[in-house]
Amino acid sequence: MDANNPRLAKLNKVFNSILFGKVALRTDNAKHFLEAICAQPDAATCLDKLIASKSGLIALQQAMHSERSTKFFNNHASDLLAFLQAPHLKIINGGDYLHDIVLKIVDPPIFWNPFRGAFLDNSLDEKTQLSLGWLLLQLCCLPTDLAAPYRTHNDTPTIMQTLLSSTSLPLASIGQKIKHVLDTCTTVSSTDTHLGRGPGGRHDNDFDDFRKISILPTADELKSKELPFLRPADVLDDPETEPTRVALHLDNQFRLLREDLIYEMREELQIATGQKKGYHRGVRITGLSVKEIDCGAEDKRTKWGLVLACQHDLLNLRKLKTAKARKEYIDDHRNFLKHQSLACLLAGDDIIGFPTIIRDEDRLAKDPPEIVMQFEGNDDMTEDCLLKLKMKSNVVLIQIDTPMFSYEPILKRLQQTNALPLSSELLLWKKGNELSTTFSSATMPIVEALRRDPQMNLQGILSTQMSITLDASQSASLLCSLTQPVSLIQGPPGKFNLQLLRAK
Repeated sequence: MDANNPRLAKLNKVFNSILFGKVALRTDNAKHFLEAICAQPDAATCLDKLIASKSGLIALQQAMHSERSTKFFNNHASDLLAFLQAPHLKIINGGDYLHDIVLKIVDPPIFWNPFRGAFLDNSLDEKTQLSLGWLLLQLCCLPTDLAAPYRTHNDTPTIMQTLLSSTSLPLASIGQKIKHVLDTCTTVSSTDTHLGRGPGGRHDNDFDDFRKISILPTADELKSKELPFLRPADVLDDPETEPTRVALHLDNQFRLLREDLIYEMREELQIATGQKKGYHRGVRITGLSVKEIDCGAEDKRTKWGLVLACQHDLLNLRKLKTAKARKEYIDDHRNFLKHQSLACLLAGDDIIGFPTIIRDEDRLAKDPPEIVMQFEGNDDMTEDCLLKLKMKSNVVLIQIDTPMFSYEPILKRLQQTNALPLSSELLLWKKGNELSTTFSSATMPIVEALRRDPQMNLQGILSTQMSITLDASQSASLLCSLTQPVSLIQGPPGKFNLQLLRAK
């Protein structure tokens, strides 16, 4: 910010005074506060200050609620939303920074309802319409439980169609993005026309919407004898699935990958419990009982964990009688009750749950040892596990060797996905459709040169030591790869490929 500019200096003073609680937000300074936000030189730094301040987000919310006129929407509100569209904001903390700001603006809907109404009344200028479209897109991209009211609102299809039918390319583009998110997040119908049945109802962790499925299995799920719901590959080729094909693809990818995980876990548990022959490498501990809740040290609190006390000493530690020797063994053998490894708690044949081991060396070194466990999943699942632990005796812990780290991040990302890049080209493309074109400033000289002369020498453009002259097919292949979002180039490696490799 230019300190010599009196106007900017005054706005900066307003911004800091309200941010640090020295001045309360009022009707006469609300617009100035919004102007001051938009005048900040870096959007990310500004957002960080707003979120860190006790009064920052409240002041922003109050400022956006301060007026409901079309003039306010077309000026101060639109400018604030344009400021929030800085590209780097959406990647900070996985987008949570931006989500917090957006939710503060629209909830409660004191601003959002009249703003949406002004759009439907065609009272907004093009810049503000674009801001509204962007805001609706952010709301539709929120986590499912937060986004549902905006995705399913009666006005959303009307707004989307208005944007899609606009002659303005930016407005039509934002409408297309909203449509893509809504199509991707569609809950697939519970009835599958190919199989005569759909997902849901097999057990307590089987739902129509795959985003509601807990990644870790439940006891009821592992006991179920019914086959899991999996669609055959030809469903995605059926013309009838085109309207929901993107959602179907995500749904099926999640269910297929998760079934691989469940199969490994089920097989490992069967070996560990003697139902199936094989070797189980994980630790098995019997005679556990609930002792207390652990929340970390007083100066470094952590998520709560349940402390289970062993009735007897562990086999690996029985010969180590001094506290120092036990601690050294635990420090040297990191794979022994490995930190954040998965475990299964059993009481007889009844599965209690699948907690995560939190490796507290001081508790493990005790005689007998204590093991800290953390429970994932929704509140109902955790409550059910705790209730079973209270009612059951002779609890058994079996360390699970299934590599959750290779499954869980991908499964969670699939559940969070609300847009699928290249879906038009990879899932919805039909013979005869023209592919969209894409250009980069770095590749434009090569494209223009090859279009002028497909057989020209690219040595000068690519700054290579060797001469690079393409034949007709090579030139066409290179042009496709540089101008299309998706291209498939087939052919054996040869001089052309080696030259390009050296050029890179």
